[in-house]
Amino acid sequence: MLSLSSRLKNRIGIYKKEHINGKLGTTYEDVLVKKVWAEIKFQSGSVTGGEGDTEANNTRFKIRIRKTKIESDYHIVFKGLIYEIEYIYPDFKKNGFMDIMAKLKTE
Repeated sequence: MLSLSSRLKNRIGIYKKEHINGKLGTTYEDVLVKKVWAEIKFQSGSVTGGEGDTEANNTRFKIRIRKTKIESDYHIVFKGLIYEIEYIYPDFKKNGFMDIMAKLKTE
């Protein structure tokens, strides 16, 4: 059986939105907080019908990383895809890690 740290094979970027005052007014810019190694596991997915011929895709993932300081209003980028953090909880068995439940952002 592989150790937990050897399963952290995906390099992800953790970003936050930062308030920027510019010539055109107030905007928000994505700022890289840190890059960490992670294990990303698919949790669930569904497609629901919307107005007209539209469909909404709800895909959720569990992302395990080493314990670090992040907030639930940050987002994760991996291979060009954006994952919105829904909630963060510590791993009480292996105190050095934390799990992030995230939803794949689709537009």
